[in-house]
Amino acid sequence: MEEQNNLSLGHFLGLFMAGGAGVCLRAILIPALNQALSSYLANIGLTIVNLLGCLAIGLLAVWIANEPLRDILLVGFLGGFTTYSTFALVLSELWTSARWFVLIAQLFLHVGGGIFCVVAGLWLGRNLS
Repeated sequence: MEEQNNLSLGHFLGLFMAGGAGVCLRAILIPALNQALSSYLANIGLTIVNLLGCLAIGLLAVWIANEPLRDILLVGFLGGFTTYSTFALVLSELWTSARWFVLIAQLFLHVGGGIFCVVAGLWLGRNLS
């Protein structure tokens, strides 16, 4: 994604609306996933949302060449949907409470799983086109 200094009003509004939609979807999914799956891993909803975002960014990076739409979806929607700052806060809380196994599991799943999902999304995007 290239840096653009002169965003049109339509482009800016598209980013704003897409980011808001991503945030709303995240706000719905994380608690629902945590409630359904929390017996497996603390904060599993956060993990799943971040992995879905990684998969989606890989797919969309291949499928969408139109620069304004690409920015709106990758920067706006997925920027609102994924949650790196929340992830960092969760890790710091796990560190402070000395929950080392959960901390390592979260790191492995988010970072390793995220890279895997981006690569999988890129591969799927290229092979399903």
